[in-house]
Order: sequence, then structure tokens, then C-alpha cells
Amino acid sequence: MSYLFSRCVLATIILCVASCSNHHFLDKLEQIKAVGDYDPNKAIVMLDSLEISIRNESDYVRHKYDLLRIRLNDKAYKTPTSDIMIKQLVDYFESEESAMEKQEVNYYAGSTYRDLQDTPRALEYFFKSLEFADGSEVFDSIMLRNTYSNIHFLQYRVQDYNNAVITALKELEISKKTKSNLIVSYMHIGASWLALDSATQAEAALDSAFSLIVKSNNISSHQNLLIHLLNNYSELKCLSKAKECLSLIDIDPKDDLSSFTSLALAQYYKSLGINDSTIVYCKRILDGSTDVDDMFDAAKILYRIYGNTGDISNACKYADIYMQLSDSIDFGKRQELAATVNNEYQYHLDQKKERDLYEEKKKFRNALIIVSFITLLSASIAYIFYVRRRNKHLQVVVALSSELQRISDDDKQLREDIKAKEKELDNSTSELDSIKSELQHVNIELLEFDKTLKEKEQQLADKIEQNKAVMSMMHQSELEDNAEDVIYNIRQSSIGRKKMTSADWKKLYQAVDQLYPTFKDRLLKELGSFTDQQMQVCYLMRIGLSKPQIQNITNLSRVTVWRWVKKYEWVLDSDDKL
Repeated sequence: MSYLFSRCVLATIILCVASCSNHHFLDKLEQIKAVGDYDPNKAIVMLDSLEISIRNESDYVRHKYDLLRIRLNDKAYKTPTSDIMIKQLVDYFESEESAMEKQEVNYYAGSTYRDLQDTPRALEYFFKSLEFADGSEVFDSIMLRNTYSNIHFLQYRVQDYNNAVITALKELEISKKTKSNLIVSYMHIGASWLALDSATQAEAALDSAFSLIVKSNNISSHQNLLIHLLNNYSELKCLSKAKECLSLIDIDPKDDLSSFTSLALAQYYKSLGINDSTIVYCKRILDGSTDVDDMFDAAKILYRIYGNTGDISNACKYADIYMQLSDSIDFGKRQELAATVNNEYQYHLDQKKERDLYEEKKKFRNALIIVSFITLLSASIAYIFYVRRRNKHLQVVVALSSELQRISDDDKQLREDIKAKEKELDNSTSELDSIKSELQHVNIELLEFDKTLKEKEQQLADKIEQNKAVMSMMHQSELEDNAEDVIYNIRQSSIGRKKMTSADWKKLYQAVDQLYPTFKDRLLKELGSFTDQQMQVCYLMRIGLSKPQIQNITNLSRVTVWRWVKKYEWVLDSDDKL
């Protein structure tokens, strides 16, 4: 027993150590992977240092190691020579549950076949990578963008320009979401539209790319893209934009330029009509380049220039080179490859559709089995509930029978109680009638008191009006004693015989201020800021004029005068209220 226990403990310790070792190596691989994003050559050296120790690790760690090596070689632009390793990795990771690992291994399988010039198979794996990314909530968005970029490259290379445009637009959509590589996405769109002779769309996309390059404030890191823009703008005959691109490109025409740079300059000088410079750059390509596509374009340009200028000898020479390069490129083969790519893609879609239908059929069959089982189980449960409910119902019926008997006895007792209450109710009704009679007498007295109260209120209102009239007369009498000429002017103005001048108003203000020294201060306190007309109304009210008189003197509308008089009733109060 003790021996068995010791063996179990030892096995547990070994498993723990192995698990820790796996995590240790996986962490190292992640660190190397991060370094490889900006310095793949350094990361490859770091990865080589683990080559011996990795042999003792688990299958999963070793396969992650091999996949990372393929990733770093791809980023370092090292062309693979065989697909043996990537095939093994695809077979291994296809059985894993991680969608991100499936996305990654299929992406690098596509990259491997792309470098091996196997376009149909490269597209197949790139499309598989897209499937795993689209079908999962967790995926590598940068890798998804690069997948669309590679698919566009392959479609463009086999002259499938319509699908290349669609793929480039999807690449741009992902680039906008990740806020990365927008310039390249716009360049892909522009190149595809240009190949389809859609000049307007091509120019718009290229303009977006050029604008982003200028705004980046890092022109030196976009020299290659500017050379492509120069070539594309020259083909579109956008000479001003081509000149602007050329001004940003840091090159010396005397240097040994790449074949595509020479081709871009040749296209530029051709669009300007400078044939000598165009011929120089085209001959550079034919003499020193190994890129068949660039040599083909250069020979075509030279053939057209010499043909247009009437130099038959050189035109025939470059026409012969042009035809030889055309045979090397084999456009017919490219068209056939484009058809193969489309067929491969359609086959891929058909396979996906078949798998979806099979999965749907399988799900339907499983769902039918589950539904049948649930139906049978539900029927059994329903029958059990029915039996239990019937038994409970019988018990309830028996209980109700006894309850009905009890209720019947209670009913008899209640009937007797009701008769007694009815007698009490008759007695209460007679008492209620007498109380109603007393309430009627009280209501009559209240009506009389209400009538008397209204008469008293009317008398009080009359006295208030009399007091206001007396106060008004007193104000006018006091003012007449102190400013008889002012009162005369006001009376003449109130009957329309004279119009109040500013001097008359000043006299009125002075007379009222002398008679009521605190009135002006109170006016400022109550109103704060006021107009001349408001001030005139207040002073006329203070000397006791009526509303019609104030209206005639001030020429204000009746509504305004009535509203202001109501608002400034405090003017008639005592001057001591400050």
C-alpha cells in the first residue's frame, strides 16, 4: 500500500514539473514571437537557441516551436523550399480546439504555398484561415487583415481584378477597425481599379493613400509606396500629383535603381512626353533587371516610342524582345490560372456548403432525437401529474362536501342574525331622518350668513374706493398748493388741449419730489431700471390721476395703462415704506 502511494506521489510530481516546463517554454516562445514582430532576424537567433532543449518538451510545445519558426521566416522574407513541415502542422492543429491556432496555421500554410508559386492551394488555405477567423469571437485581427492582403495579391497576379477589388475593400474595412496599414489597403484598391480602367475610383483611392503618407510626417519610411504612387499617377496622366510624389521620393537618378523604380520613372517621363529620359530608364531595366514583368513593360514602352517616332529598326528590335517576354510571361497560362483560382474558390465554397448542410442535417437529427425524448418524458411526467392531480381533486371534493355542510349550518345562523340587524336598521333610519331635518335648518342659516357676508364685503369695497378717491383728491390738493402751474398743464393735457413737454415733466417731478421726498428713492428701490413712460405713469398715479387721464397724457394704449396701474399700486401707499 505504501509502495503504491509513493508511486502516485512521484507521478503527480512528474506531471507538475512537466506542466511547469511547458508553461516556461510557451512563455519564451511568446516573448520571441513579440520580438519577431519588429526584428524577425533577431527572433530567429533567439529561437535557434532553444532548438536542443525543445526536443524534450511535449508535442504541443514542439509544434508551437515549428509554427513560430515558419512565422519568423515569413516575416524575414525567407522563401520556403518545401511544404512538409507546414503540412504536419496543419494536420496537428486541425485537431486542436483553439480557433486562433487554426487561423494562424492555415494562414502560414497559405503563405508557404504563395512563396512556392502554388496559387490555388495558397488561396485554399487563406480562405480556411478566413473561415476560422469569421467563425470565432476571438481571432487575430491583424492576421485577418494580412489574409485579405495576400488574397488580393494572388487574385491581382492572376488578373482576377474584379475579385481583387472586392478583397481589397474588405482589407480596408479591417484596416480601419484596427487603425493599421491603411495606406497599403488604399494602394491595393487603387491598383485594382486601375487594372479595370476605372480611373475615377482608382484616383480617389490613390489620393487617400497619398494623403495618409503626407500626414504621417514620416516620408522616409514610405519611399517604396511613393514609387508605386508615382507609377500609378503617371499611368492615370495625373501629372501634378505625379510631380508631387516625385518631389517626396529621395532618389538619385545616377544610382543603381531597382527595376520597378526605373519603370516608375519611365512611366512618369513618358506621361510628360520626355522620350529621351523614358528610353534611358527602360533600357536600364532591360539591361540589368531579372523581373520579367518589369522587362515586359519596359520593352512595350520602347516599342511604342520608337514606333511613334518612325524608328523602324529599334521598333522591330524591341517588338521582338516584347514578344519573347510575352511568351515567358505566358498570359494564356495566367488566364488559365485565374480560372483555376476561381474554380478552386468555388470548390472551396461548395465544400463549405456541403459541410454546413451535413452539420445542419446532423443537428436536425440530433434535435429530432432530443425532441422525441423530451416529448416522451413530458408525456410521462404529464400522466404522473394527472394521476396525482386526480387524487388531490378527490380529496378536495371530500373536503368541500364537509365544508358545504358546515356552511349550510352557518347560513341558518346568519339568516337569524340578518333579521336582528334589519330591526336595528329600521330604528337607525328614523334617527337619520331627524338628523337630516336638523342639517337642512343649519344649511338655511348658513345661506343667510353668506348673504350677509357678501353685503358686508360690498360695503367694505365701496368704502375702500371712497378712501382711494379721497386720497387722490388730497394728493391733487397738496400738489395744487405747491405747484399750481404744473397742475394746470396736466389738466390741459388730460383733456387734449396741450401736450406735455419735457420741461413740464421736469416741473412735475420736482414738485412731487418736494412734496414727497422719499418717493423717488422708493421708486428706484421697487423698479430698479425703468423707462421714461413707466416713470411718468408712476408720478401721475402719485398725484392721484385716474387711468383715463393718464392714458390721455401719456398716449399709451389702454391695456398698457391699466396693466401698469395694477402693477404699480404701491405708488399710492405711504412714502414711509422704504
